Amino acid sequence: MSSRFNAKKIRTIAVAIALVGGVAAVAIPATGADFSASQVGHVNVATAKLTVSLTDDIGSTNTFNLNFSNLKPGEVQHQAFYVTNTGSIPAVAKLGNPIHVSSLSIGSANPAQLSAGISGITSLTPVTSLPASFGLGVIQPGETKKFVLDVALAQAAGNEWQNASVVASATVTLDQQ
Repeated sequence: MSSRFNAKKIRTIAVAIALVGGVAAVAIPATGADFSASQVGHVNVATAKLTVSLTDDIGSTNTFNLNFSNLKPGEVQHQAFYVTNTGSIPAVAKLGNPIHVSSLSIGSANPAQLSAGISGITSLTPVTSLPASFGLGVIQPGETKKFVLDVALAQAAGNEWQNASVVASATVTLDQQ
């Protein structure tokens, strides 16, 4: 009986080992491989652009030509220019050095008697005290804004102002908002 008991015991142990081995074979893959899948995507980066277009009331394209002529003492003249944000992002516009003292060809005339300003933005200021640029505000993509440059000659301007001339270049700058 002892040999039968041992045989039975050995069979029970063998079955137990087989069951544990079978569970282990199911729980732990024998190859060590896992399923996976992948697919390629594309990344496109397009940067914004910031460009400006300028015009005036006389039909200039991509510039403006503001002509103040026959300016008399005590008179204020106005010239319009237009700024278009042709880019794709909002921008802060500035007009730099509309009339710089170094551009004056006025002989002995007092430059402080000539003033400039932007209607609705800055008051008339003597050209000797003008800031480096005038802030024109925010211009949205595709938007065109009209601005008016005002130029005045003081009432006290004397004969030294006769036949004086001012030629200046002004730069419109757009900076990303």
